Amino acid sequence: MARSQTLSTSSSQPRILIAGLGNAPYPSTRHSIGQYIVSGLSARLSIPLSSTRGGQIGSNSSGTISLFKSKHLMNISGPSVVTAMRSKSIPPSHLILIYDSISHAPCRISVRLGGSAQGHNGVKSVMQSLGASATSKPFWQFRVGVGRGHSAVDASVPSKRSIDKTVDAAHWVLGPLSDEEKEYWGVGGKGLDRVLSEVERIIEELSEDPTG
Repeated sequence: MARSQTLSTSSSQPRILIAGLGNAPYPSTRHSIGQYIVSGLSARLSIPLSSTRGGQIGSNSSGTISLFKSKHLMNISGPSVVTAMRSKSIPPSHLILIYDSISHAPCRISVRLGGSAQGHNGVKSVMQSLGASATSKPFWQFRVGVGRGHSAVDASVPSKRSIDKTVDAAHWVLGPLSDEEKEYWGVGGKGLDRVLSEVERIIEELSEDPTG
């Protein structure tokens, strides 16, 4: 819990925006796991979300951490994410985008700075809305595994067993999150601890290079 207190009370850290991708009308599907995690962060960090024109947004008391969930469908969520960034004066390099990945096993997360959309339409929409900034000052990507064809969440199970490329990807991501996944990425889950750890690492890195 000390980590969440540090993130929520420090006033000297750089400002960041954590945006979760998903389909707002379907909050508990694999495709909306990014928004599910942002909801968990909202509760864990005591950052209430309020309605805005493009979705739901909230910031901590110092204004250094903002959370955002778009109300638009995944494929057209980019403009609302960029609008939220601009409303908080957040540069692309201070954006953390959280979204589902069928290339990673459930309850796994891959963090990187920059990189391509790899076919993810929500990420494509954000990149298109950012324009040239998406490559000149790339944003952080948290790719959250939802598997493909199998919902096993046991860390001892090889990741490749959770990826069955014969299963239709569009159908799979519209399916519901398992109870195990909800617990893992929820308020008291180990997955949310991992997300907070990565956010803390990024904040430290940005603090060392304020030019972003």
